[in-house]
Order: sequence, then C-alpha cells, then structure tokens
Amino acid sequence: MIRERIEQDLDRLVAVLDSLDAGPGVLAGRSAYDWLTEVDADVSWVFDQAPVSVAPTRNVVGHVQVFVPPVGAPWVDAVASAAGVEADRLLVIGRFFVKDMRFDQGIGRYLLTECVKRIAARGSVAVLDPDGLALVPRVLWCRLGFSEDTAAPVLLP
Repeated sequence: MIRERIEQDLDRLVAVLDSLDAGPGVLAGRSAYDWLTEVDADVSWVFDQAPVSVAPTRNVVGHVQVFVPPVGAPWVDAVASAAGVEADRLLVIGRFFVKDMRFDQGIGRYLLTECVKRIAARGSVAVLDPDGLALVPRVLWCRLGFSEDTAAPVLLP
C-alpha cells in the first residue's frame, strides 16, 4: 500500500537505497538520509508491503516524492519548452526507487502511476528527475509515455 512517509521510515529507506547498485552514483557524495530529506516535497510516499494502516513497519520497499523543479536546474527550461508549458507547470517525480525484489517493477509502476495522477489533477505536467534516473528502470517510464527526447523524461500532454 502507498502511504505518506514518516520520519520512522527513513532508516529502512536508507538501507534499501544503500542496497541498490545505482545508489552511490545518484547520491553524488551525499548521505542517503540527506538525499531523502533535502527536498521540500509536495508529497513523500512509501510503498509498504504490510496490509495494515499502522506505521512504521519493516516492510517499506519503495519511495517517491513529487516536488517543484530545483531553482536553476539547467534542464527545466528545455523540458518546459518541449512540453509546451511554462516551467512553473512542471512537477518533478524524484527520489524514486524500489528495492530489488520480485514484483519490484509492478510496485514501481504503481508508485509512478499514482504520482502522474496526482500531478495531472493539479493541472501540472510530470517530469522525471534526471539526477535519479539510474534508479528507475527505463522500460517502466517509457511504457507510461514519458518522452525520451528531452533533457529529462517528461510526460507530454
């Protein structure tokens, strides 16, 4: 189930992130904890395999955030232009990863789809954080219709 991330989830998320091959490259010298908490996100979700509403559990296996593009990021204007919108209409899907395991792509697809729905409901355009793409299987975002022809994969309206 998807639920809001809470502070008690962070240790488990750090362990999951540390177990991923691409983690160190994506972190660029930052600690996993800092990377997970440095963005002022619109939403921070986890995928918790436990079918209960009591949190935290030791069954957190995925994470995603939706946030405003970083100020000064060189790719923002190019992506907004490709999508035919102003930069302030973009919302980034980032800090997105799922533990390597059976059904990880299904969990990732579910998290990504829910983010896209939330962003569309706000009248915004979804873009994947180019700095975290090494953690997201390419086949996953391509199947959902994100364009590969921009500086960051954007879901064209």
